[in-house]
Amino acid sequence: MPRSGVSRPRYQGLRAARSWVRDPAVPREPFSLAAGDRVGDLMVIGHLARGRVTELYQMWSTEHWASLTGKLIAPEHLGKGTPPSFRQEERTLRALNHPNIVRLFGSGEAEGRPYLLLEYFSGPSLLELLEAMPRRRLAVPDAIRAAMHVGAALHYLHTRGYVYRDMKPANILLREGIPVLLDFDVARRLAMPPPRDRLGTPPYMAPEQVRRQQLCAATDVYGLGAVLYELLSGHWPTEEPREADEEDEWDDDDLDEDEIPAAVSARPAAARLSTRELQRRYPQIVRPPVPLRRHVSRIPRELEGVVMQALAVEPRRRFASVGGMLGALAPLLRGPHRLWPLAASVTQGENPDAG
Repeated sequence: MPRSGVSRPRYQGLRAARSWVRDPAVPREPFSLAAGDRVGDLMVIGHLARGRVTELYQMWSTEHWASLTGKLIAPEHLGKGTPPSFRQEERTLRALNHPNIVRLFGSGEAEGRPYLLLEYFSGPSLLELLEAMPRRRLAVPDAIRAAMHVGAALHYLHTRGYVYRDMKPANILLREGIPVLLDFDVARRLAMPPPRDRLGTPPYMAPEQVRRQQLCAATDVYGLGAVLYELLSGHWPTEEPREADEEDEWDDDDLDEDEIPAAVSARPAAARLSTRELQRRYPQIVRPPVPLRRHVSRIPRELEGVVMQALAVEPRRRFASVGGMLGALAPLLRGPHRLWPLAASVTQGENPDAG
């Protein structure tokens, strides 16, 4: 897998990420706004990222008197109407309120540019944290705790009737060392019929997602399992152990161009993927994940069992819900890393608030 080559301080746990200082992005040609530019009442104070359709800026809001993340439609897409995914993200976030989900502060249109105002994070993403590690992996307790925070967000999302379907470390940022889930532009209702698209990030997509079959809570269980697998091993679930990292063939935005909505992409449609090409891009549909302990033999067998169950090819063989997966992970946090103090008489299935 590719490495960023960015030098970072020695890893000292998730909480140490509170002191992470993000290197300011150098504004390049793709950014349409410079520091100091204004969009309505918002002022650009930093550049964050640029996607296929949107630009992300650190912006000062005089309404909220705070630094926020401004997500704006890129100028070249303004004449094509607001992308459905942009409005979908707004609708989804307005229906959510959870400590492990990015907060929406508002939305609107200024100078002809639709925008979302989101919570700003100065800390790293889990991807950046992984890339800073010598072996691209976290300490076992930190990996479990990160998965439990993200799992809490997914569990809440499912209770609200949505499936996330784009799990990956890059979509998880740290707020004071606490993982927070963001990027809800491809989230969809659980009750909807099977999707016609194949949206997601290849190494983390459940087989039924690749095959465009009916999605369910177990689809996100697979995605969470794939992320936890990577946090523990530094590898994707279908990667064989090797001495040195090889050049990867994945592209995080490697979507079928004929499956991107017309409002999102102006690129010409491509031919549908052949079976061989589909299997090359998504090996999880033809072979099971590599046992976790083949990468890191010291990982407890109980933990490997939880991760491998989450990554089962058939949805019915996974945990039926994210809550079930979290229930299996919680007992693996022992000693100073346990969820509750030793004095707390909390057992699995017990309500600590009960009188």
